[in-house]
Amino acid sequence: MKFQVVGKDINSLQGEALVVGVYQDQVLSPVAARIDEKMSSLLKDFLKDIHFKAEVGKCVFMPGHKDVKFKNIIIVGLGKKEKLSLDTVRQAAAAGLKEAKKLRHKEVYFELLGEEALGDETAKALAEGIELADYQFDKYKKKEEDEVKIEKIKVLGEETVNSWLELGQKLAAATNFTRDIVNEPGNVIKPADLADIAQKLAQEYGLACTVYDEERLKAEKMHGILAVGQGSAHPPRFIHLIYKPQNPIKRVVFIGKGITFDSGGLDIKPEQFMKTMKCDKAGACAVLGIMKAVAELKLDIEVHGLIPTAENMPGGNAFRPDDIIVYKNGKGVKIANTDADGRLILADALIYGSALKPDVMIDMATLTGACMVALGRFTTGIFSPQGELAAKIKTLGEKTGEKFWQLPLDDDLKEEIKSPFADIKNVGSRYGGAITAALFLKEFVGEEVENWVHLDIAGPAFLEKAWKYYAEGATGVPVRTMVEFLREIK
Repeated sequence: MKFQVVGKDINSLQGEALVVGVYQDQVLSPVAARIDEKMSSLLKDFLKDIHFKAEVGKCVFMPGHKDVKFKNIIIVGLGKKEKLSLDTVRQAAAAGLKEAKKLRHKEVYFELLGEEALGDETAKALAEGIELADYQFDKYKKKEEDEVKIEKIKVLGEETVNSWLELGQKLAAATNFTRDIVNEPGNVIKPADLADIAQKLAQEYGLACTVYDEERLKAEKMHGILAVGQGSAHPPRFIHLIYKPQNPIKRVVFIGKGITFDSGGLDIKPEQFMKTMKCDKAGACAVLGIMKAVAELKLDIEVHGLIPTAENMPGGNAFRPDDIIVYKNGKGVKIANTDADGRLILADALIYGSALKPDVMIDMATLTGACMVALGRFTTGIFSPQGELAAKIKTLGEKTGEKFWQLPLDDDLKEEIKSPFADIKNVGSRYGGAITAALFLKEFVGEEVENWVHLDIAGPAFLEKAWKYYAEGATGVPVRTMVEFLREIK
């Protein structure tokens, strides 16, 4: 989709559709107010007559006017002005775009929604809301002959907002790239396919990429990845991507869980919990999206993307309950449940990532249903010994619209994962399951890593119905927040 800044002189503009904003209590945005004046208060009277409450994400449209040279005017709700946020702008922009598509417009003008309160940064949010809302995973659906696609977005603003629009588009593109891979089914994306995508990404952006096959995994003693993948006809892989500028100011490691399909293994999942398990690679796909954005933005941070990937299937060679794995760091793990597989492959990556001696190491995984029970479907659980770091991510999430909440690394729950037959086991009781999973991972974070964060994205990574500017399916969480984290790191 092409964006173009066209200035603010409403008198010189004409087109198919114009999207403007209105706050609650009939408070019009600056552009809406100018339109209303040209229409002799017809806009305000229309909103009053239809009792439009201007709730965030709601919209209506009215035909143009002889003194306003647009076929349709789309009015989007911005809620209460004192509660305006960047995410309000994303939701309003998404609503405006969807309405324009319903009206079959190919070119849409957008007011810089919320600019009067939030400044030029609203352009980034506007671009994100539009691009994220325009996404549909329809690769396997027959295209309708009369389908209309919006081709141009024209923004009422000054040239200074161009860089913000470009940033928003790049962040949204990286997110949508992530969504595409997550939404692909297990018969299309297997561990080797994920490695192929990483290698193509590396080739396109000049990244270094190393892929470990089974023999290399054995040599590196990555026994967790090997165990989880041994029941599948599709062998596991470990992927290491590197973005390294000339004079990096920091080194950051991202780790993403890449279970390309999770049947639960021999402890097989019930049908209702298995049917969306193509999303169990969402953490790995997010790492790929982050690496894409980092390379496009040319950040001055050295970034490593680590992806342990396997398919967890039952079979004659599958790993079993009661098996014991010994990791490269010497820690023995008893398998209490083969469905607690993500933490087993992440453990190898955490050992590997620790050896890189990063300033910050962040892993992300669709790890536990327990986190969804605690926080719901829309919020990522944060676990970290560093409260300030966790708080930073939560605050950034408030700007990006990706919700985070810190949960405790409660040492009293360590008893839950102790085993009489090994150092630890891979699952505790049903209580505090997200916490015991995080405590398990912490066992594999090396002492040389001061700043470690675990993100449990089980809830928001994949939606069963549309929400805000996301369609049903993958969301690309937490790509945008992680890139913003890198942009602000000192």
